[in-house]
Amino acid sequence: MQRSKQSMLIHRNQKISYPSKKKGHGSLGLGELIFIGVGGIIGAGFFLGSGLPIRTAGPSVLISFVIGAFLTAQVTGALTSMATQHPVEGSFKVYADMYIGQFAGYMQGWMYYLASVLTIASEAVAMSVFTRVWLPGVPLWIFAAVYSAIILLINAFGVKSFGRVESLMSVVKIAALVGFILFVVIIMFGHASVGRFAHASLTSAGFFPHGITGILQSMLIVVFAYAGIGVFATAAAEVKDTREIEQGAIWTIIILTLVYVLSIGGLLLIEPWQTVSTKTSPFVLALEHAGMPVLAYIFNAVVLVASFSVMAGAVFSANQIVVSLGKDREAPRFVSKTSKRDVPYGALASTAGGIFIAIGAAFILPSNIYNFLISASSFMTFFYWFMMLWTFLKWRNTKEGRQGEVSRLAFGQPFSTVITMVAIVVLTVYALFQKDQQIAFYAFAIVTMIIGVSYLFVKKKLVKP
Repeated sequence: MQRSKQSMLIHRNQKISYPSKKKGHGSLGLGELIFIGVGGIIGAGFFLGSGLPIRTAGPSVLISFVIGAFLTAQVTGALTSMATQHPVEGSFKVYADMYIGQFAGYMQGWMYYLASVLTIASEAVAMSVFTRVWLPGVPLWIFAAVYSAIILLINAFGVKSFGRVESLMSVVKIAALVGFILFVVIIMFGHASVGRFAHASLTSAGFFPHGITGILQSMLIVVFAYAGIGVFATAAAEVKDTREIEQGAIWTIIILTLVYVLSIGGLLLIEPWQTVSTKTSPFVLALEHAGMPVLAYIFNAVVLVASFSVMAGAVFSANQIVVSLGKDREAPRFVSKTSKRDVPYGALASTAGGIFIAIGAAFILPSNIYNFLISASSFMTFFYWFMMLWTFLKWRNTKEGRQGEVSRLAFGQPFSTVITMVAIVVLTVYALFQKDQQIAFYAFAIVTMIIGVSYLFVKKKLVKP
């Protein structure tokens, strides 16, 4: 990602200065900010991964997505409240560093960075699976390597290029989902038998076939469908007008909630939740069962674009975080190096290395690696969401926080903030009792301990205030 020469980046050895609340330091407008937010979220975690929570929760998965929207809104509201005051690169890390402490910033930065790398790897694996529908004879690792290289090149051309690519891909994905919803509406009104089938499908085992337990079990994967909101937060540092940060966040959450709930609802009307596959996209499967193989192929192509888009967003935000870590001497200084054109080649090289290591491990491990990657990434997402909410509460207790404007997405704060934090802890603990999630949690726990222990060796090199 090419950083704007005027971007403000706060570090411990610098005196904090507060930018204007109106004039930003970047090149992104409101429309591009919204599309980056939407494009960075809607990916394989929804198009492919939604099959697992549907099988787990049944029709009540709609409630899971609404809960996911609430959690995402609270986290985004907390973040954008601070981002409007301090539109900085590496926001996840910088804010924790400023309001909680150096160790919190260190943990937050590395956790978000590694979660981004896992997200990129999971999207690359998913893209390879999608592409083999047309080219079954080509090894998966070739597709994954090629797609990863393309994404890295796009980010190397700069923020403006990234914004344009994300805008285009977001339009394609939203149009595809809206088209799917319209397709469901047409066949529902055009065929009375379909309406009777839909009613039977939704009521045969009740709206809560697995009770509240099903909703709780589905939440970890549902969260992955929203986890890309981080790219919106990091992109906020590149806006032209900081007043547009909150507007962009609100529209992003509204669009996501409507698209997710309506498309999943439409899917459940034409495809029994009991037959939804966890290995292929449930949307593609529904179109095939509806006798529309051509549309299914087209939708498969859209899924490919969706994953490509999320990969681009994850690289974009990962680069900002690791550059911030490098500037604070919490990562090798190499990662903060830039070219004459301000391309952060050090961060790109570091991220590229992580991507290809994760992809290599993905094809060595068992075939259910995709579920493992998204589960591990979701645990990391819960971690930095919790930390961000904690940071927000600390910020609100400062003079600036008490006088500052709070985003409308953080409605009900500080009580809603605390409720969200408790919900995150409950969902994390509950996931420990699910066999499918235990291995991913153990991996998350090991990574957390490694990051924590590494701080003992890094803190001696930190720049003193």
